[in-house]
Amino acid sequence: MISVSNYSAVEINGGQMAGVQAEEALFIKLGRAGEWEKGCLADGTIRFGYRETPHDLCVAGDWEAVQRFWTERRGNSGTASNDVRQIRSFYESEASTIFVTFFGGLLYWCRPTGPVEVLEDRSRLRRAVDGWHSQSVNGAKLTTDRLSGQLLKVQMFRGTICKVEPMDYLLRKLNDELTPEVAAAEEAEAAIIGAIMAMMRLLTWQDFELLVDLVFSASGWRRVGAVGRTQKTVDLELLLPSTGERAFVQVKALATPAAFDDYRERHADAAEAYEKMFFVWHSGSIGRQREAANVVAIGPERMAQMVLDAGLFNWLKDKVS
Repeated sequence: MISVSNYSAVEINGGQMAGVQAEEALFIKLGRAGEWEKGCLADGTIRFGYRETPHDLCVAGDWEAVQRFWTERRGNSGTASNDVRQIRSFYESEASTIFVTFFGGLLYWCRPTGPVEVLEDRSRLRRAVDGWHSQSVNGAKLTTDRLSGQLLKVQMFRGTICKVEPMDYLLRKLNDELTPEVAAAEEAEAAIIGAIMAMMRLLTWQDFELLVDLVFSASGWRRVGAVGRTQKTVDLELLLPSTGERAFVQVKALATPAAFDDYRERHADAAEAYEKMFFVWHSGSIGRQREAANVVAIGPERMAQMVLDAGLFNWLKDKVS
């Protein structure tokens, strides 16, 4: 298993947290076909090829000589210039530069420090300031499914090191900052969630049951039965055809701590017959301390988000208008 440092922002005056700042960001491939990835991520190191490059010329900063060296081997000064750019980036980058790479569906980043070391196989190595990180300053995992294609396309670079162009975007992701557009969208979404919660409270208990059924159906669950109907309660039995999982759902208009405790106690034995058990309501609160490992509690806010995600906003609006 790869052991990677978790980044903690540094506390500064006033108790505020200092975010990630950088002058430049560079993408680096850690070996051909990722041969050095696991080792580098675990050891907090950055490895680089170009084994033939004269180390002493690089340390001396004689880049014209390095250019002549690679032009002779490449037979093309343009190609050699690209080689020298990458070599120079590896040798001269300081802690004000962020290196990024991708592994196992995550973006990893680090800062280089110290001199370049030449290993036995003539590959080059540098240390990372405090290891590689796969989280933002607030601990959010930097999963590739939540990153822009503009950033991810650097993986297509055919060389070893290239500049990360969407620099502002990368720093915002590392610092958990939103673009103005996304901030406005989240504000609008919060308003919609509030409206959905209010509209759900206007539904009859039969229509709320139907809404719950539609939400679960949008997630792939299929209703196979309904038992225990009363004026304010209905129990649903669901099946997930793709896995064969069975679920038991109690739908209530108004939830109270006592109602949830009663549900949990009455259906304790039934838990063995179902892979999932849900308790769904649109009004009231059960309190966080009553949530149970064997019962998924879906209250008003979470239900409203599920309604929005399932594309049922207009259905709900038409029902109560």
